[in-house]
Amino acid sequence: MNNFSQLGISFHPCFTTVEEYESAYRKSDSWTDTEFVNEYRRAIIKLDDISAAAKIYILKNWTKVKDWRDLEVEITSGNDGVTTSFYSYTDPKEVNRSKIFQDYFESRKAGHNPVITVSDVVLDPTDGDFSITINGKEYWWIDQESIIIIASYIEKQIKK
Repeated sequence: MNNFSQLGISFHPCFTTVEEYESAYRKSDSWTDTEFVNEYRRAIIKLDDISAAAKIYILKNWTKVKDWRDLEVEITSGNDGVTTSFYSYTDPKEVNRSKIFQDYFESRKAGHNPVITVSDVVLDPTDGDFSITINGKEYWWIDQESIIIIASYIEKQIKK
């Protein structure tokens, strides 16, 4: 599991020519012909802004979530650099699986680690550090991707 696949970045379109490639990306809101470094910096700033908004959203709404078991996220804790994968394994009950899929499902089953409880969320407004307690363990200074995924999960749970 990786967070990028949850955010929709895992698969990129394929093209047979450079012209097709260019044409497709020119349609993007992010396309630029110049100022590449400045555009990149603006994108980083926008990501920081989205992450800050997600932190506030989590802080204000995390207690509204009654069931965290379906949250799939990898959190790298800034205090020790350890990455923990959270997900619930459910057997898809598919009878005829290839060896590759069988191995994949077995590895997921072995790593089954659902979020049972979220018991605390902390935002340090002086520097923007964000921490969360999951299943009784504190994860300090978590990364932006994890923050955005958690906020998205909360949003979906509230809309149910």
